[in-house]
Amino acid sequence: MTTPASPPPTLSGSLPALVTPLTAQRELAADEVTTLVRRAVDDGATGVLVAGTTGEGALLEPEQRAVLTGHARRALDGLGDDHTGSRSLLVAGACAPTVNGLHADVARLGAAGADLLLVLAPATYPLRSEELVELHLDVAEAAATPTLVYHIPQVTNAALEPAAVHTLAGHERIVGMKDSSPDTERRAAFIAAAAAAEGRFGVVTGHAPSLRSALEAGASGSILAIANVRQRQVVALHAAVAAADEVGAAELQRRLATISDGLAKVGTSMPAALKAALQLEGVITERWCRPPLGSVPPDRLDLVRTALLA
Repeated sequence: MTTPASPPPTLSGSLPALVTPLTAQRELAADEVTTLVRRAVDDGATGVLVAGTTGEGALLEPEQRAVLTGHARRALDGLGDDHTGSRSLLVAGACAPTVNGLHADVARLGAAGADLLLVLAPATYPLRSEELVELHLDVAEAAATPTLVYHIPQVTNAALEPAAVHTLAGHERIVGMKDSSPDTERRAAFIAAAAAAEGRFGVVTGHAPSLRSALEAGASGSILAIANVRQRQVVALHAAVAAADEVGAAELQRRLATISDGLAKVGTSMPAALKAALQLEGVITERWCRPPLGSVPPDRLDLVRTALLA
């Protein structure tokens, strides 16, 4: 195991799960990666996630994930520490269909400049909680970069038990988890189990409809897809919960839920709907997704426009 040269970064605040801008030829649009990263930080993000599920990470080639990570690293480094008063975190999503492939992806993305690796377990077979624990410990033990556990059972059909979080939090190279499940009770149990790590292990939510409840339960931050288009609202909700502003938090949560519901009615994947929204707002040039994921067709763009009015 590689000994860390410095303490691992701490998870906190809002880190948007960025879409991956592509050209008409479905290649990375490097300049627009920079645009999205800088826009997020300007709107209050403490960091960004690239190549996650919202970023179509599993559909990108391994080398494309590394190139994307490198673009994002340079964009953040170009801002400098003085831009926000602290260094913004770069999280990159690591994935592969095999364990060896996952080790290779973690190493590749770490070398490309990621501060943290969000590790998605292979999803061909539903894994038991103990199998997930064994996998994440194995990956962390070999990784030169700290890791995060990605828990999204509604996609992988593999769920962690709260007791497993206590075990995972005991490893010095695993600094937290992203829980994208809608199960608020289980997330609260994860947060309680992580408390034994005394701040060394953060639980962040990836589920926008329950952001308020997650923060109130003690989640250390959020990594949300909806922050691509409503980053300032997400930051404001974080602040409202911290200030115990129940009225403000309730209204902000309602507004986030409304736009999320509106984008879901577009009838495409969320990455596709978000790219269309960003194109309509003039942030990115193209709205194409990586095949086989479809893009928003022209006759559904009005649904995206309607959602953005929320």
